[in-house]
Amino acid sequence: MICLSLLLRRILPVLAAALLLTAACRGEKDPLRRTLDGIVRAAQERDAEGVVASLTPDFRDEEGEGAAGVAATLRRYFAAYESIDVKVRDLEIERAPESARARFVADISGRPRRLAGIDRFFPSATTCRFDLRLVPEAGRWRVAWASWEVAADGK
Repeated sequence: MICLSLLLRRILPVLAAALLLTAACRGEKDPLRRTLDGIVRAAQERDAEGVVASLTPDFRDEEGEGAAGVAATLRRYFAAYESIDVKVRDLEIERAPESARARFVADISGRPRRLAGIDRFFPSATTCRFDLRLVPEAGRWRVAWASWEVAADGK
């Protein structure tokens, strides 16, 4: 269970943020929404490097983990799941010229692989609250910081 908790803390913020924000922002032409759409596409394809390409080089999560750690965690997480689905609710985006803040609740579900009993160690569903800071960089927005927690009604 400790391993599961650590995995959830490292991957869910980036994955859920990307999936959730992009789903809410489809069809828009602004750079923030294009970045989020790219993250969603990469996550749906289980492409860890594609997701991490939308993080700033100095990205840190609330525990100090950087982009390289997120990439490694995403690769393990994507390998453990056959599919992943994210539903966004309560999305709030605050914009300023030098940054944007996105807060939301993510209902995340997936189908863990049934290989060597791995499905017993990975949840099929959870609910998390996310808080992200995005910054403009070379004409596009990137995630610079993320925090998250399992919601009180999460599993």
